[in-house]
Amino acid sequence: MKTFEHLKQNRLQVAWIAAISLVLIAMYWEVGRVFVGRWFEGSTYYHCMAVPAIAGWLLWRRWEGLRGEETKPWLPGFALLAFGLLIYLGYARTGVRMAAGVAFPVILAGIVGAVYGRRLLKIAAVPIALLIFAVPFPKHAIGMVAMPMQQVSAVMTGKVAPLLGLQVVQQGINLDLHGFSFVVAEECSGMHSLVALLLTGVVLVELSQLHKYRKALSIAIILPIVLLANVVRLTVVLLLAEYFGPELALGVMVHGFSDIIVYLAAVLGFILFIGWLYENQTKLRSGDMPSSPPNAPGGLGAHVPDELLGYYGVANAAASQRAVGAVGSEQSPARGESGEAHR
Repeated sequence: MKTFEHLKQNRLQVAWIAAISLVLIAMYWEVGRVFVGRWFEGSTYYHCMAVPAIAGWLLWRRWEGLRGEETKPWLPGFALLAFGLLIYLGYARTGVRMAAGVAFPVILAGIVGAVYGRRLLKIAAVPIALLIFAVPFPKHAIGMVAMPMQQVSAVMTGKVAPLLGLQVVQQGINLDLHGFSFVVAEECSGMHSLVALLLTGVVLVELSQLHKYRKALSIAIILPIVLLANVVRLTVVLLLAEYFGPELALGVMVHGFSDIIVYLAAVLGFILFIGWLYENQTKLRSGDMPSSPPNAPGGLGAHVPDELLGYYGVANAAASQRAVGAVGSEQSPARGESGEAHR
C-alpha cells in the first residue's frame, strides 16, 4: 500500500516509468518473442525462465532502499545508456540477436543511472546484471565458454585418478582407461551446473547476512566449486568403468543423473562455504576483548567492532581521570609542605 501511495504522489515518476517501459517493449517486442520461444527448446535454456522472477524478487527486496534515495541525474549514466544503444544498433544493422540481449541490461542500467542517479543504480545493479542470464545465447557461444572448463576438468581428473589407483592417460579432453577413451564433452564440462549454481548462489547470498565483501567472495568461489564437483563426477565415472565396465558408467552416470549430482554437490559445498564465512564474520563481531587498546601499536583496532571501540574510549577516559586525580592528590601535600618550609 505504501508503494502505491508513493507512486500516486509522484505522478511524474510514474509517467517516466511508463514511457520508458513502452519504448523498451517496442524495441524488444520481436527479439523478445524469439528469446522466450527458445527458453522451451531444451534443457540448455531452462534456467532462463527463472531469471525474470529472481531479478524481480531481488528488486522487491531492495525497493525500500530505492524509495529512500534521492533521485539525481548522473552524467556517466548517459554514457552507459549511449553504449547500450550502440550495442543495440549493432543488432539492428546485423540482425545478431545476441547483441540485442547483451544490450538490454546495459540500456536498463544506463536509464537508471541517467535518470535516478548513481546511488539508485548501485542498489539495483545486481537485479539488472542478472538479466543477462535470461538471454538464450547460441550453442556455439556456450561452447566457447565451456571448452576451457572441459580442458581444466580433464587435466584435474587426470591428476586425481592415478591417486586412486586408476591407470588413466589424459590427452586434451580425452581420458584413456585401458584402451577405452572417455571424452569430456560439453555436457560433461559443468557449464549447466555453473549457470544453475550462479542463480542459486545469488539467491542464497541475498538471503544471507554476510558483509558485501563476503558476498562478492561467495559469488567468486562458485566456479572453483563447480569445477571441483565436476572432477569428482568424472572420477566416479572412471571408477565405475574400472570395476563395472564402461557401458554402465556411460549409461548411468553421464547420460543419467550426473548433472543433478554435480549440481547438488556444488550447492552443498556452496552452502557450507557461506556458513563458514558467516561463522567467521560472527566471531569477528563478538570476539573476545583484546588485551591492548585498539589505538596501541600492534593493537587489534582494525578487527574490533564499533561497540568495543566505544568501550575502550570510555575506559581510557575514566582511567585518565583517575590518574589525574591520583597525581593531584599526591602533589597537594607536597605543595603544603613546601609552603610551610618557605614560611
